[in-house]
Amino acid sequence: MIKLKNILKEVQAQNIEQDINTFFKEYQISSCAAYVYKDGKPLFEYYKNANENSVFGIGSVSKGIDKIAVMKLVEDGRLKLSDPLFKFGFDMPKDGINLVNYYNWEHWESITIEHLMNHTSGIPDLINDIPEFNFHYGKFGKDPDPDDLTILRALAKYPLYFEPGTKENYSNSNFWFLCKVIEKVTGKTYGDAIKELVFEPLDMKNTYWAYENTKPAGLVVGTVLDVETNKLLPPFPIKPFDAYAIFYSSPADMLKLGNAYINDELISEKTRKSFFFPEPDNSPGQVGAIHDGYTCRWDAYANKKVVILFVVNQFGQTVSDPVMEMSAKMRDSIAPIS
Repeated sequence: MIKLKNILKEVQAQNIEQDINTFFKEYQISSCAAYVYKDGKPLFEYYKNANENSVFGIGSVSKGIDKIAVMKLVEDGRLKLSDPLFKFGFDMPKDGINLVNYYNWEHWESITIEHLMNHTSGIPDLINDIPEFNFHYGKFGKDPDPDDLTILRALAKYPLYFEPGTKENYSNSNFWFLCKVIEKVTGKTYGDAIKELVFEPLDMKNTYWAYENTKPAGLVVGTVLDVETNKLLPPFPIKPFDAYAIFYSSPADMLKLGNAYINDELISEKTRKSFFFPEPDNSPGQVGAIHDGYTCRWDAYANKKVVILFVVNQFGQTVSDPVMEMSAKMRDSIAPIS
């Protein structure tokens, strides 16, 4: 059911409702959660076969959680954005011999935490572009859970896309490294570190690291839309290796995170503005599509005090762009940020 506040009488709320219903029919969406909140109050809410505590896979939206956690470590003085990646041992020296022979040592040596955060490292995407681990769309690699050295050796065999800091290219490798850096800095597992840094302070009780739990309580069943046949398929399971920087969460928990970000509760305004810029488009969010059956868009705009969520229980290339379009319509019609 859609709940519309009086403020929406002057905007195209009916058109948004029609667009959502059309989207459901065209892409066979069975479950969805969507909302727009401003100043902590709902302007628009929509749930289909779900509620605020239902759990969805949020895919790469999880990277926004990582960014906030890293900036909290920066604020606490435990990490610097300028720190080189090799400061944390990824050159793997042992007895004076480098176990990893990087394709271009000098370029790898110049990669920093900020390069990883901004996808400007040039490191190839270990999930989609490295033959040893390419199991996108269900084409699984041979090793279900390769160790760190196996991953590093595989990445080191290939040239960087570009010299670090000169271009931008989305790569899941960046956040695999950041997850490992978080573990090294905190001395905890990645899951426990994120709990301590983000989830526990905000009482996010329905958010789970996929490495530890791929079927949490309240999980909405995910599906995959086959592009060739337009039929729904069972989702491909997440392997442990694929689970780094992937969380399951609820709409209510993602609202807590969004409100904490825009109200400077986890990190200070100064720290937020030092990385999440420029305003007003300074959200840590993004789209997240994960092959166990979900596509999600989440944004938190600090300057406008707006939090937006649009998540559906379906994965597929044909779904990602429409999810982006629907979330943009919700934002621009209900709470424009510009």
